[in-house]
Amino acid sequence: MFVTIIVLTLDEIDGIKVIMPKVKKEWADEIVFVDGGSKDGTVEEATKMGYRVIHQKNRGEGNACRLGVEQTKSDFVLFFSPDGNDLPEDIHKLIQKAKEGHDVVHISRFGKNSVSEDAGLLDSFGNNMFTFLVNSFFGSHYTDALNGFKLIKREIFEGLKTVCEPLGIEQEISIRCAKKKYPIYEIDSIEPKRIGGERKMRPFRVGARLSRQIIKEFIFWKFD
Repeated sequence: MFVTIIVLTLDEIDGIKVIMPKVKKEWADEIVFVDGGSKDGTVEEATKMGYRVIHQKNRGEGNACRLGVEQTKSDFVLFFSPDGNDLPEDIHKLIQKAKEGHDVVHISRFGKNSVSEDAGLLDSFGNNMFTFLVNSFFGSHYTDALNGFKLIKREIFEGLKTVCEPLGIEQEISIRCAKKKYPIYEIDSIEPKRIGGERKMRPFRVGARLSRQIIKEFIFWKFD
């Protein structure tokens, strides 16, 4: 199989009702949900739509990503959130770039031609600051080092040996790709406002974790 779309959910029933009908099943060989323990009917709705649901036992987005990779077999995996922040039509763009030969591709919310309708001033400042730090410490050239809407070759993801939890796998992937000198192809796009549910990002707590992650990754440069 060429690509699997891994849909990451935790209480996103409002979003999946609006977003998933826009995701064309022919875009990928397989579409699976990894659910972190939803209690709002997300799992039941996804099942009704005909999707396989993988139930996550260990909390956190990093564990969800790793579990989705472990439970699938395609050459590439694509991580997608149905909360409204990710445009379904960008899925096709990511896959097309993989077909053109790019091994890691992600959507940038802060590129030259990007627009984020969801990020406030604090979020925008934080993203730009951490992207700058990642670029400065690890020699990369990202415009958005913190977005999880990405496609990555399976063997590369597995080789990165991600460990972070519960937050920060997006930055960890960016850092470790930079260390390995894997280029990430960025696609400028729009980040719409989320649909329903609860916004799970807490700026100050996340900022502290991301700062520690950068320092740790720089001090302990080798991870294999």
